[in-house]
Amino acid sequence: MLRLSYAHKLAFTMIALVLLAATLIGYPLVYRQFSMVEEQFETMGRTLAQQAAYNAVEPLFVDNESDIQRFVNNTMEQESVVSVTLINKDLQVYGTLYPRPPLNLMENNESFNRDGIFNDVNDISWFYEPIRFKDVSGGTVWLGLNKAPIIHSQMLVLSGVIAAVALLVLAIIWLAIRLSRNLSKPINELIAATQAIESGQYTYRIRNPQTGEFAKVKSAFNNMAEGLEHKLTLEKNISRFVSSPVAQHYMSKNESELSLQGERVEASIMFVDLVNYTNFSERHAPETVAEVLNLYFTEFSVICHQFHGNVDKYIGDCAMLVFGCPHSDELHREHALECALAIRNRIHELNAHRRINKMPWLDIRIGLAGGTVLAGLLGSSERMNYSVIGEAANLAARLCDKAPCGEILIDREFLKSLGPRADLRTHETQRLDVKGFSQPVDTLVVEDITVSLENKQS
Repeated sequence: MLRLSYAHKLAFTMIALVLLAATLIGYPLVYRQFSMVEEQFETMGRTLAQQAAYNAVEPLFVDNESDIQRFVNNTMEQESVVSVTLINKDLQVYGTLYPRPPLNLMENNESFNRDGIFNDVNDISWFYEPIRFKDVSGGTVWLGLNKAPIIHSQMLVLSGVIAAVALLVLAIIWLAIRLSRNLSKPINELIAATQAIESGQYTYRIRNPQTGEFAKVKSAFNNMAEGLEHKLTLEKNISRFVSSPVAQHYMSKNESELSLQGERVEASIMFVDLVNYTNFSERHAPETVAEVLNLYFTEFSVICHQFHGNVDKYIGDCAMLVFGCPHSDELHREHALECALAIRNRIHELNAHRRINKMPWLDIRIGLAGGTVLAGLLGSSERMNYSVIGEAANLAARLCDKAPCGEILIDREFLKSLGPRADLRTHETQRLDVKGFSQPVDTLVVEDITVSLENKQS
């Protein structure tokens, strides 16, 4: 289907309006002009017929053929007269042999009593007038007038009107194209700008100078684009302080929905601690300590997001990772366990590389627990942080403190919640007294998973 541009639509619309206006205005004018010419022609024809009927009285009533022929010749000399025919009461016909009006019309008694007009098909109009002397009708005179000049004149008028309209249309086309281009250019720029914004190019701005209403549109669009760019920058910056899933979860909420009320959810919590961080920080410059911290925390964050988790917070030399909120995840335990193993393996590789290159390094230990926690915004109405609190979070922190260096420590309840997993290898440790828990906790060190989570699910 042919799709016209705005410029073409505007041009065609203006042309259609001009043609409509020319038709509405021109048709009555042309019709009036034609009517006036027709009226003048008929008036002239009737006048000539009346004059001919008056001049034909004596020749017709005397019945002198030579006088009749002289009358015919004199009448034929008048302009536009192409035929003169007389018919008396005895239906004798005199005058021009060709052309002549139809015989049945001439013999009609009505033509002897009143005047009239008959339009022939050969551009001849026949004007007939009774020949009377003292109210006695002796016959009828028929004058044939050539209508071709009248038709030619009408055609000239019509041609002039058509030519004027055509010139007007051409002028309007030129004007419409110029005007539509001037109008469509800023519109096309606006379309291109909106498409750029739609594709994520929030730095796009309309640069060309505009006037009138388009200047306001340009200013409004650029302000909108600047606002969107500022919002995107703000979201990116917030995502650096708050985990992306948390930022996305609360970005769509209005202020009334941001309350200090959490919700109970099933989640898994992981604490990853850097071992011997205190001694490390005493032996190295603050810049080196910050560089190493950022290196390890970046590794934790990247791997955490790969397994649908989010970084809850960094606490000194420890990272708290959460799985299962703010977005629900039925496999949060599996994802958390796989994430812990991936972090442990990655840090082992990283440390081996850094030891070989004589670069500073730190080992880790991981505590992992799961269960029902309260997740939501914590703090005050002026300053809020998203976090989770509950027994599972406390247990994960305590397990991290008790975990062997470079290992992952979980409790037996976490293992039971995973269900039967032949691919999970663990070894038991002693029952530990954990601060905050009245009963000792059975703990296990996770060694490895021999079958991937994807294979288990399939």
